[in-house]
Order: sequence, then structure tokens, then C-alpha cells
Amino acid sequence: MKREQQAVEALKVIISLLDTYKFKWVITGGFASHVYGVKRPITDIDFDIDTSKDSPDFQAFMKDLQKFITQPLEHFVDQNYDNYTFEVTLHDIVVDICPMAEMNVYDKTASKYVHFYESGFPAFEEVLWNGLKLNVLSKDLIIKNKEMLVWQRESDMKDVRGLRGG
Repeated sequence: MKREQQAVEALKVIISLLDTYKFKWVITGGFASHVYGVKRPITDIDFDIDTSKDSPDFQAFMKDLQKFITQPLEHFVDQNYDNYTFEVTLHDIVVDICPMAEMNVYDKTASKYVHFYESGFPAFEEVLWNGLKLNVLSKDLIIKNKEMLVWQRESDMKDVRGLRGG
């Protein structure tokens, strides 16, 4: 099964479950850049969900995915992020899921972690990709996030150039 088809199958499972719980969600990161047309391999799929790690619905959502969890919910802190995330693997695709309520990014200018979605649920585009309707974080917010990173990989800068049309 080719990588894009594996991603389609993984997305079908996750989106169906997100819709069951009526979560608002967006796809972010490198996969979002791929969906927008940046030439890059599919390494994983990142979802940000408009909920808290402590909400009963989020806890039930994780329980429904229990058999696919390859990394349990954990508090993740590095030079770029301070958030909670868990990982599932579906059809050989790693899916990282982060509740938005606890998602913070390091702001280099303020020298502290700040809430990334400070204005509430973020701007996104509904993109048709391989027959699926995907809520993809706006290009501007993907660029903002990748440019905020203290430690930037070449892949992040390639995504930024690609999203800007360069």
C-alpha cells in the first residue's frame, strides 16, 4: 500500500472518531504542508483538537483508540513546545494528537511559553485531498508556528518556502 493510501486509511479512522465526539480539529505540521502541495514525504499526521486533556470526551476518545496507542498521553516539553500529546499508529502511519487547551509554544521574543491558539479556534482551510475533506491549519499559522521554533530543521524551512510559493 503506498504511503498516501495508508494516510487516507488512517485519516478515515481518526476523522470518523473525531466526528463521533463532535470535536473541532485541524491538521497541522508537515502533513498540512504536504496537503497544501509542498513536496515532502509523509512522515506523520498532526492533529490539534479543540479540547482539554482532562475533558471526559477526550478521555473517552483516547479509550476508543487504546488498541492503536503507541505513545500514551504525556506532558511534552522542549525548547519549542510545552503541551500534551499522544500517538497512535494506524495503517503504518503515526498520528500525533494534541489537545489545544494545553498547547503552548516558545515565543523567542517574549522568552517564555505562550498559548499558540490565543484567539480561540484557529483559521483553517477545508481542503479536498484524495477524496477526503480535511480541516487544514491556515498557511499563515503553519508558517508562524514553524518560524517561531527555536530549533528549526531544514524540513521546517522548506515547508515555509513551499507554503510561500518559493
